Amino acid sequence: MNIAILSNVNVTHVINEIKKIQEFDVYTPNGYGIWLEEIINPFSELYNFEPEVVFFLLDGSELFERLGFEHALERLEIIVNKAKVNKNIHFFIPEIDVWDKRIIPNDELSQGRIFEEAWNKKVYDSVSLLSNIHVIKLKSIVEYIGRKDFYSDKLWYLGGIKFSNLAVKYIIDEIKILVKAYKKERKKVLIIDLDNTLWGGVVGEVGVSGIELSDFKEGRRFKDFQNRIKEMKETGVILAIASKNNENDVKEVFENHKDMVLEWDDIVSKKINWENKVVNIKQIAEELNLGIDSFVFIDDSPMERELVKENLPCEVPDFPTDTSQLNNFAIEIYRKYFYTLRITEEDKKKTQMYLAESKREELKKSVKNIDEFLESLEMKMKIWKAKPEDVSRIAELTQKTNQFNLTTIRLTEAEVLERMEDENYDVYLASVEDKFGDYGKVLLAFVKKNQKEKTAEIENILMSCRVFGRNLELQFLEYIQERLEKEGIEKIYGKYIPTAKNKPAEDFYERMGYRLIDSKDGIKTYEQDIQNRTVIRSYARLEYEN
Repeated sequence: MNIAILSNVNVTHVINEIKKIQEFDVYTPNGYGIWLEEIINPFSELYNFEPEVVFFLLDGSELFERLGFEHALERLEIIVNKAKVNKNIHFFIPEIDVWDKRIIPNDELSQGRIFEEAWNKKVYDSVSLLSNIHVIKLKSIVEYIGRKDFYSDKLWYLGGIKFSNLAVKYIIDEIKILVKAYKKERKKVLIIDLDNTLWGGVVGEVGVSGIELSDFKEGRRFKDFQNRIKEMKETGVILAIASKNNENDVKEVFENHKDMVLEWDDIVSKKINWENKVVNIKQIAEELNLGIDSFVFIDDSPMERELVKENLPCEVPDFPTDTSQLNNFAIEIYRKYFYTLRITEEDKKKTQMYLAESKREELKKSVKNIDEFLESLEMKMKIWKAKPEDVSRIAELTQKTNQFNLTTIRLTEAEVLERMEDENYDVYLASVEDKFGDYGKVLLAFVKKNQKEKTAEIENILMSCRVFGRNLELQFLEYIQERLEKEGIEKIYGKYIPTAKNKPAEDFYERMGYRLIDSKDGIKTYEQDIQNRTVIRSYARLEYEN
């Protein structure tokens, strides 16, 4: 992955550490004073390098002292304008910290403070307008470790190096977290224990009124912990419970304890019984139709954690022995496993989507056969050619979809944009809803056309596991075929490339009547004469946008 680092101070020690990370190819200009020229010049080495992301490690004090208020803000405006015309590059602009060391009277407001606030406001305003501008929170790191530890006067006066070795460690960690979030590699499910985890004490022994959960003293640490978990849920993290307990006792806590932050319906899957937790976690995975490697398990018991670690491929962080650290522990869990650059509409709806799925399962049990079930869902599928506001979700689908993913091509937002702007590509997206709720944007196709040869290649079709078993993937391709035929395409090609997880997609083209024309090392190539395509049974009412 190509990343670039630009700075107005010497950050050689940061660059040296980043270059040790194997996944990164790093560009930085020769000389820290030419960062602005690199951005302005469209033929600079920066753009020749073709970075996916650019990190600006700008020192606020140097910006303010050398350029002054207005000129420094003009530099920020230049960065924003370059982001507008380079949509395939993601720019991480810093919250800056200005350590104004000038001697001024006590009651006089520091001009550095005013500049700092103006800069940071403009950065966040730009984030809200452009999808390829993000924040690197240098100011937050400074606040966390303190200015005396973040900056090094000795390194500054000796070599123009502003940031201390401790600061470098935190900056590197921040860059790794941001890149992971940019690549949408976060986990999906947080499974939590209850006794001595969500609250203090064992509810079966001390009762609802006896547990530690309050606005003060010991109980406050657990309430703060719940607040952070609730906030994670609001970013799209799916919550589940695996607890050895009596469900009636637990439900009473959720419904009647005045200091409970989490609500019963915040939890998508609840395994509250005396069963082995490995078994319970497997059942949660089956219910949610998600891989266990996308789970994070939190439990105060070392024995339970070790059992899960030995038997399942989920993440199992150590639980703090000092529960006063629970709040920090929750923040660490979020940053390490669930960090996200932005919240999408899909994220906001995620818990409700999974709760609706349980109602569908109840309906499924009450009908005679699968056809009756699918008809009774009253599904509606809306298909459209992808728009700029879809880019984030499209990239997320390519990164996270494993089971129904024909070629498993992983794409960044920049790569998605390249395809959308290529006149030879069609990028189709579909959302689905039924009488229980909205599944969101769940089907995606990349089609590369050759108008001269009157052929089209399906680069990939993928579908979220939320809508498995509904024939929607067949109806989706059927519609794409109709569109291609209207555009003069006569033959379609497609591939299936096997992975450890995409077995459910293996027979997709065969179900659509495509002919197998090549098979080597498990990779299958198919073709279809578009006029001879198979007619499939449809269960969803179709709408096409534009």
